Amino acid sequence: MQENMSETLQNLAALEAPKRNCAMVYLKLILLPTLAYLYFLLGFLGILHFKVGIHSIVLIGFIYIVALIFAKHNGEFGACTFRRYSKEFQTELHEYVTKNLMPIGETLKSNASFQNFIDTYAKRIRNDNYASVAASIFPTMGILGTFISIAITLPDFSSQNAGALENEISLLLSGVGTAFYVSIYGILLSLWWIFFEKRGLSRFDREVALIEESTASLFWTKEEIEHAYVQENLQHFERIGKMFEHLSSSDFFERLGKNIEAKFELFDEMLTLEAAAVKRGAEHIKEGMDALSRSQEKQRDLVHLHEEMLTKLNSFNEKTTALHVKMLESNEEMITTNQEVLRALKETSTARSFPAQNEEVESLKESLKMIDAETEEIILKMDALK
Repeated sequence: MQENMSETLQNLAALEAPKRNCAMVYLKLILLPTLAYLYFLLGFLGILHFKVGIHSIVLIGFIYIVALIFAKHNGEFGACTFRRYSKEFQTELHEYVTKNLMPIGETLKSNASFQNFIDTYAKRIRNDNYASVAASIFPTMGILGTFISIAITLPDFSSQNAGALENEISLLLSGVGTAFYVSIYGILLSLWWIFFEKRGLSRFDREVALIEESTASLFWTKEEIEHAYVQENLQHFERIGKMFEHLSSSDFFERLGKNIEAKFELFDEMLTLEAAAVKRGAEHIKEGMDALSRSQEKQRDLVHLHEEMLTKLNSFNEKTTALHVKMLESNEEMITTNQEVLRALKETSTARSFPAQNEEVESLKESLKMIDAETEEIILKMDALK
């Protein structure tokens, strides 16, 4: 599609006519109105030997200004503008075609109308509203100017004698004569406008026809779309026929039956595996619950054992403290006893103090044995806890 479009754009470039200077076209369009206005102006100034009233010059000048404004909307000037911006036209045409591409089968073309594009583009070149009224507005303005001139120069015919009345009639006739110059100017501009309007439109239509012929391969026509859809439908029906033919064969139903049977077997196997998985999951859940229950029981035993350990440790601490206190007391007593023994030795009577000291030592040994037994019991319970 891109190659086809590039080739078409090259063909459009080859069709381009030599560009004209649109300023010269504009001067050509206003040449006759300008010359005619100068002619009447020279008559008003007395250079040429015919009389033109000031009111006629003013009205003709007004029509001339309107002609200057309308000249840019003439078909001749529009055709020149179209040739001047041919590159921009090709770019916009390329974007228009690309934006409306539509594939039918293996062919890709633009599903849009070239005529719609050219009509929209032409409206930007000139204002069709001005062009449509220009041919009639010039003679209308000329006739209106004529009546205005007659109304301005019309005497009141209030004279009572024949000489004055003849003078007023001559003034009326001379004013009517100059007033018709406005109508003549308007009709002349209308003919001038129509000639170049038709000539420009003919050139524009001829160039558009060449462009449309060159770009025909980029756009779908109504006949091509109908033909493509009919062909596509025929191919579709042919594929449907082959499909029905394939479906109606015995081999197809046999393969279909085997596939369905295999699917059901696979489905049964999936159900069996799923039931086994559910059963195994239930067993795992039950085992987990049992393990959790045992763990909770062990945790309760652990708490109980921990409480017993705390109780024993507290008892151990208390007995250790008591032993420490007793040992301190025994130590003090031993110190006291020793002092007394020393004193008694000095006095040579030491035999009585030795039995009391031996009793205190035996009591201390018994307390140490009890503490060792309780410590061993705590160590055994800690091993059981592990």
